[in-house]
Amino acid sequence: MMQDLAALAPPFIVCVAFLVGVGVLVRRELAPKRRARAQSANGRPANAPETRSTQAANHTETVRIRGERSET
Repeated sequence: MMQDLAALAPPFIVCVAFLVGVGVLVRRELAPKRRARAQSANGRPANAPETRSTQAANHTETVRIRGERSET
């Protein structure tokens, strides 16, 4: 009985690895849609280029979230 289960372990491991890979690929392919949806929720068009003020605002928000302080 145990030998039968041991024989099934390698195919099971390969199957799990394949499913994880498919999940990562699908998540990466759908990321631009999620990013566009999040940006449109912020009131900025998805295809609009980031300006210096937008980048600065994003950096300030990131610093605020992380709790970092700049030494200037």
